[in-house]
Parts: sequence; structure tokens; C-alpha cells
Amino acid sequence: MRLLAALLLLCAFTAVSCGGAGSGESVTVLGSWTGAEGDAFHKVLAGFEKSTGIHVDYTGTRDARAILASELHDGTPPDTAVLATPGDLRTYAAGGELKPVGGAQEGIGGDLTAATGPDGAVRPYGIVVKAAVKGLIWFAPRSLPAATRARLAQPVGSVDDLLRIASGAAPKPWCLGLEDTSNSGWPGTDWIEDVVLHEFGPEKYDAWVSGRLEWESPPVRKAWETFGSVVAGTRSGTDAILLTGYGKAGAPMFANPPGCLFDHQASFITGFYRQVSTHLEPGADYDFVPFPGGQAMEIGGDLLGMFRSTPAARKLVAYLTTAEAQKTWVGEKGGGAYSLNRSVPPSAYPDALSRRIAQALASAKTVRFDASDSMPTVMAAAFDHAVLEYVTDPTSQRLDRILRSLDKVRCTTGSGSAQLPGC
Repeated sequence: MRLLAALLLLCAFTAVSCGGAGSGESVTVLGSWTGAEGDAFHKVLAGFEKSTGIHVDYTGTRDARAILASELHDGTPPDTAVLATPGDLRTYAAGGELKPVGGAQEGIGGDLTAATGPDGAVRPYGIVVKAAVKGLIWFAPRSLPAATRARLAQPVGSVDDLLRIASGAAPKPWCLGLEDTSNSGWPGTDWIEDVVLHEFGPEKYDAWVSGRLEWESPPVRKAWETFGSVVAGTRSGTDAILLTGYGKAGAPMFANPPGCLFDHQASFITGFYRQVSTHLEPGADYDFVPFPGGQAMEIGGDLLGMFRSTPAARKLVAYLTTAEAQKTWVGEKGGGAYSLNRSVPPSAYPDALSRRIAQALASAKTVRFDASDSMPTVMAAAFDHAVLEYVTDPTSQRLDRILRSLDKVRCTTGSGSAQLPGC
């Protein structure tokens, strides 16, 4: 595998021996990147085309997931495609549609794309082209009491410490919005996932994602109860939480007086903050601390899978993980990308705040994909819906019913469910 990866990388930079300018080779890519993201990706592809002479035919559309399913059904898949979730990657790998990518993944997180193929063997079936860093606690420094700012300047030891710091700043400090069209609820799942990962560790987190840890188990229940404390600490009320879009939930931080003080969101939320005012300065008007507890990091990510193992496709897969390609991604302000390649230094990022996020990611001892994105589709949908239900009545009695219901879904969607605990 290592020899194959080395040869692929060599080919990606040796135009004469592996294709070269005017070689006539081409590769198709189906992706969801449009607008500024699409522009950033075109710059990455331009470097690949210049280095190899291979033409890339990229189709960018927000309907990429549905188009990919249709093309696979018709037997005409693209050479490579961006996959929405690790769950999609595992489904396509198990069905034999995806081809293994060998050892092309560099840097941290190389095991994040491992999946079981139709032969039962576990191999990498994709690459993490770019990541979004989750579990960040955002705030507007100018809106916080001086004592709170001083406390946040020190490492926060646990999620309970974080909740105490927040409640000390205001009785109802939390921003929260769960609306996202058909995907509503996921900002709440992110809260629960972060508590499981940071408070109980990656082994419990992995067991929960795979269905081996029950929803009614103490770690998962504690995570839900922590989220319930956040709901109780939100000034806006149930209806506003359910109807406010996740991108707008943090806007009240910048009002005078502020409507909330803390927003738990991923790195991409800064794009929404800039929509509040073009005069907001990163680091001065909005800043972050990592989610407390441990040296773990949860990410969302754009994955690239290979559906046709052509020489050109293999060269593209190898190139996209290199430091050269990744530096192009992260250096674009509109790209919103973070790299898992440790050879990409924080200095490659466009501003001081993004460099701090990159440093936090590079320093993490444990990196995990978003849990609900990694669960079976039916389980993930049930998780989203359960969050919405819980917000309407965050009581112990309601939580009991919700967790029992989620365990029933776990048992019906899990692989080898007869061997799962409680099934």
C-alpha cells in the first residue's frame, strides 16, 4: 500500500512519465461545491492539471447526492464524487460501488475513511478533502464581562465548568437555533456528540456510533441532560429554538444589548457572522474556545470517493491529499477549508483566527467524524427528530421515552443487531 501511494504521488508530479501535458487523459468529478467553494476547488484542480496534463471535468451542484444515486442506478457513475457523509461512504463501499484508494490519505485522520468492502475486508475507501472543525464555543468578546473574558483566557476543564462560566455571565447565556430545512435538529446532536466524545472518550464515542453502546447508557443520557441544561439556558424559548436557522442563532450576540452570549458551532459559522455586519473583525468582534475536556476534536468533512479506478482518477486522489493541494484549499478565504494533512502549517491559513482553529485541529490527539453523519441514515434521522422532540419537553420522563425509542431504531438498523447490547 505504501509503495502504491508513493508511486501515485510521484506520478502526480511527473508529467512526462505519468501522462504529461497533452496526454489526453481526463477524470470526472461530481461535487457539491459551488460559489466561493467551487472557485476554491477550481484553483486546486488547476494545480493538478498543470502538474499532470490531465483534464478534470468538474460538475458542481447542490443536488450532487441525488445525481450520484441516479447515475449509479443507470450504471454511469463519475470517476470520483464528493460524498455527503461517512455513512454514504460505508454504504457505497459495502455495496461494491466504491473502489479502495490504497494509502493515499496523508496526515491525521487516515483511518476515518476505513470501511468494510463487499469481501468483508476493511480498507480506506475515500479521502478527506477538507474538514470543518466542530465543537467550538463562540462569543463576542465586547459583550462579555471582564471576569468572564479572563476565565475563558484559561483552559476550561470540563463541560460543567463551561456551563458555570456561561451562567455566571448571564442567567440565559446560550444562543441556539435548530432549523435547517429537512435536516433540522443537527445543532442539538452536535452538542450531545461533543459531550460524549470529550467527557467519556473516543472508545465510548466509537461504541455509540457503531451501535454497541446503548442510547440509554449513562454516558449518552448524561450528554442529553447536558444539552437540556443548554436549552434551559436559552432566552428565546422553545418556538424560537425550533424555528431559528442555525446560521442566524448567533446573530443576537452582536446586538446592543446582546440577546445571547455563547454559540456552539463549527468553524463555518464565521461566514454567517460576517453576514450580520461586514465590519465584524475576527478575534476582536467574535472569538472562540475549543470544547472543554480532553484533546479530542470532532469534524465534519467533505469526502472524495473513487467509483472508477482509472489511472487518472488514482492520480487525482493522490494529489488532493498533498500539502500543495491542501495549501491551495485552506489559503482561500471563501473556501472555508481545514486540512488533516500535518504538513500544512497554520501559517497557510488566511487570518489569525483560522490559524488558531487549524492549530487546535493539528494538536488534537483524537479526531472523529460527526457521530450522526457516521450512523446509518435511519438512525441519524431519528436522532435529529429526537432532538426536536426533546426541546419541546426536556424532562426526565420525556428523555426516558426518547432514549428507549432510539434504542429500538438502533436494534433495527444495526449490523448483526442480535449481537448488539439490549437487542
